[in-house]
Amino acid sequence: MFLAQVCGTVVADHKLAELQGAIFKVVQPVDEQGRITGPKIVAVDNIYSRHGDLVYLVKGKEAIIPWKKTDMAPFDAAIVGLVDGMELA
Repeated sequence: MFLAQVCGTVVADHKLAELQGAIFKVVQPVDEQGRITGPKIVAVDNIYSRHGDLVYLVKGKEAIIPWKKTDMAPFDAAIVGLVDGMELA
């Protein structure tokens, strides 16, 4: 899992049948201080996040686990949690 900030939405008029109903967001990976850690990516949004939200993402084959429509959806990143707050020791 890693942190990212939601910075956009992807609109697709045509999708594969496996992706019907999927919402795609553009996210910017960040560290716990909010510093950019990599390039922006597109992720399936499982939690209905909003622009500017700090979220948790999973990548790789684990990204399809929360997607209930199919076992073989063609994506490799998914938003799985909204960060309400953080406390660093």
